[in-house]
Amino acid sequence: MKRILAVMILMQLLLAVGSRAETLLLGVAPVNPKQAGFRLWVSMPRLGGDGFQPVHLKFQALGKQFNRQRRLRLQFRPRAQYATPLDFQYSCDVTVPEGQRAYETSILVPQFYRWERLSLRISEDGRLLGDVPSTFNPPQTTKNWGQHISVGVLTCPPTDSNQPWARFPDLRSLVTVLGDGPLDDRPQIKRFTNKQARDYVDQLKHSWVRFRIIDEDEMQRSWLGYSQLDLLLAPFPILDRMSREQPERLDALLKWASTGGQIWAYSAPADLGTAAVPWLTTPPDSAVNQIQFYPDPAKQLSLDRNNDTSSIDYQPWGFGTYYTNSYTVNATVRKRQTLYDDLTAVNHPMVKRVNRPALLAQMQIVPHGLGRVVLLSASDPFPGSFQLWQALDAKPLKWKQRQGIDYRKGNDSYWAWLMPAVGQPPVTMFVILNGLFVLLIGPVLYFVLRRRKRLYLLYFLAPALAFLVTTGLFCYAYISDGFDNRARIRQLTWVDARGKDTSDPCPQIDQSRQTYYTVIDNQQGLHFDDQSLVLPVHHSERLRRNRYYSADDSRSGEYRIEQTSQSRRYSGAFLPTRDQVHYLVTRPSIGEVPVEVDFKAYPVRLTNRLSTPIRQAAIRAADGSYWTASNLPPGATTEMTSTPANVFGAMATGFIDPAETGMPAPYLSRASTDDRSYLEDRMRRFSQSPPQRSFLLSTEVDQDVFALRRCLQDQCVRLIGGRLP
Repeated sequence: MKRILAVMILMQLLLAVGSRAETLLLGVAPVNPKQAGFRLWVSMPRLGGDGFQPVHLKFQALGKQFNRQRRLRLQFRPRAQYATPLDFQYSCDVTVPEGQRAYETSILVPQFYRWERLSLRISEDGRLLGDVPSTFNPPQTTKNWGQHISVGVLTCPPTDSNQPWARFPDLRSLVTVLGDGPLDDRPQIKRFTNKQARDYVDQLKHSWVRFRIIDEDEMQRSWLGYSQLDLLLAPFPILDRMSREQPERLDALLKWASTGGQIWAYSAPADLGTAAVPWLTTPPDSAVNQIQFYPDPAKQLSLDRNNDTSSIDYQPWGFGTYYTNSYTVNATVRKRQTLYDDLTAVNHPMVKRVNRPALLAQMQIVPHGLGRVVLLSASDPFPGSFQLWQALDAKPLKWKQRQGIDYRKGNDSYWAWLMPAVGQPPVTMFVILNGLFVLLIGPVLYFVLRRRKRLYLLYFLAPALAFLVTTGLFCYAYISDGFDNRARIRQLTWVDARGKDTSDPCPQIDQSRQTYYTVIDNQQGLHFDDQSLVLPVHHSERLRRNRYYSADDSRSGEYRIEQTSQSRRYSGAFLPTRDQVHYLVTRPSIGEVPVEVDFKAYPVRLTNRLSTPIRQAAIRAADGSYWTASNLPPGATTEMTSTPANVFGAMATGFIDPAETGMPAPYLSRASTDDRSYLEDRMRRFSQSPPQRSFLLSTEVDQDVFALRRCLQDQCVRLIGGRLP
C-alpha cells in the first residue's frame, strides 16, 4: 500500500513538473529527500548545443511549506561518455525563501560538449545533503545532435488558439532547405494539423536542423538563454505583446539577435515601418540585397540524389562526431526528383514559385546589430515554399560561422593572439650563457688550476660549477617573464545606429579576444560579467589528448566555474600557472553612439562621448568624403582633417587580424585567422569598403573588461566601428 501511495505521489509531482510543456525532466534530487526536507526537480528544454544550456530548478517542500530559509550550494558536473579535456564543474548558490510551498528558478550552465550524464551535489552550510550525489541521464531530445542549425519555435498560449497564426508551424520544407533534409513523402497533406506538426518535430531524426519548442511564459530573461540557437520562428503578435507586457524578455531576445541571431516573425502587418514598431530600433533595409532569389528552387535541392531518410547518429570518440547512417537505408529508397514531381502534381505549397517582386512583397527585413528581424506578412506561411526559405537562407546562420569556435577540431587562431613576450624559453641568452660556461669550465679553469698546480680540484669544481650554472639557468628562465600577471585584449565593438537620433540608444556588440598569463597567483581566477558569452579557445593539439577513458563525475575536474551574484568566476585550468589561455568574449548591450559628428560644419567636427581618449578616428561622410582626427580626450570636440583616400583599412591593420611582425616563429608557423568570428569578418569587410555615414575609432580598453583585475596590459586596444545616425 505504501508503495502504491508513493507511486501516486510521484505521478502527481511529475504532472506538476510536466506543466512546463517544453522542458523535459532530468531527475529528482537529493537522494534522500526526507532527510533534506525538500525535493528538487531538475529539467531542461529540448535541444542542446554549444553555448549556455538553460536548466530549470523547482524546489518543493515535503511539508506544507519551507519553515526556514534554505541557502544551498549546487554543484553540477556534466560529463560526456568519455573524458574530454574540458570536463568542468559548475557551482551556484540558490536561496529558497521561507514560507513557500514551492520555489522555481533557472540557471544557465555552459555547454562545451555533449552531456551524456549529469551529477548534482547539494550542500548546505558546507554539509553535503545525501550520502551520494544525484545522477541524471538527460533524455535524448535534450542532447546535442551535431545540428548545423538550431531553431527555436515560439508557441502560442491557449488563449490565442483561435488565431490563424497560433497554429503550430509545419516545418517540412524548412527542414529540407536549412537542414539538407529529405523531401516529405506525403504530398496529399497540404498543411499539417497541430498534432501532425508537433509529432513531426518530435520524431525528426534525419536532418541537420533541430528544433527547440519555447512557450511564451518560458522566454529567457538573459540573452545567453538563446545562445545555443541560430534562428527563432515567432508570431509577430506575440512579440508585439511582449514589448508591452514583458519588455525585459523581449530585450533579451533582441540582444541575442544583435549578436548575429535571426528572428523570422510572421503575421506581421504589410508595409510595416519602424514608427509602428517601437521595439525595432533600425529601419527596414532593402530586401533585394538581403535575400538570394532562385527562379527555379528545384536546382538547389539536389534532386538527382536518393531521398535519404536515415537518422543522424552520434559516436563518442574524437570529442564527439556525428554522421548520417545512410547505409541503413533500404535500397528501394525513392529519388528526390520523384518526390518533387509528386508535390508538383498536386500543386503543393512547398513547390510554389513566384517572381522576384512577388517574393519581396511577402517580407520586410530589419537589420539589428549583426543579426536581423525578418517580417513575413502571411499569417500562416507554413509549410512555405522551398523558394521562400532559400531566399531567407542568405546570411550566416550556423553557430560556428558566427562564433568561429570549433571545440572538436580546435582553433589555430589560439596561436595568433598569444603574448610574444612571455612563455618562451630565452634561447639566445641560454646559448650565450652556455658558451661562457664551456669556456669557463674548459680552458679557463684548466689553465688556472694548472698554474696553481691544483688540477685535482677539477674533479670537484667542474660538477659543482655545472650544478650552479644549471640552477642559475633554471632560475633565469623562471624570472625572465617577471612576477606580474599579464593580459592581452583586442576588443571590437560594432555600433548599429542607422535611422536613429544621436542621443538615442542603439545596439552595440562587444567582442574581445582575451589572453591571460599568470606567474604565481592564479587563485583569484577570471571574473567575467554574467551577461558575457565566454568561449575558451583551444589549439587543436590540446584536444587531441583524448585517450578514451570513461568520464569521471566523482571529481570536479580541472576546470571550475562559479556563478556569483553578477559574474562568473573561471578558475582551475581555466587560468593555469605559467601557461597562456585565450578566450573569445561576446557581450551585447544598448548604448548611445560613442561619437557625435557635425556634418553641417566645415571642417567636420567630432565630439568624443567615450570615457577613454580616442587615439585615432576616421569618418566617411554622406558625400563619400573621408575625415580623420587623433588624440581626442573624453568629452572634447575637434575639427577633423580631410583625407582623399580610405583610411579605415590602414587603421584596422594589425587589429582585426594580428600583425605577423613581432610574432615568434613557433607561433607564426601554427597561427591562422581562417576561423574568424562573424563580427571579425564583418569588421574586416567594413574597413575595406566603409559605407557612407560610417565611423571607425581606436581607443583604450575599459578596465571593467579585464577578467584578471591586477595585471600588466600587453598590446591592449579597442576598435569601434559602425553606422552613424
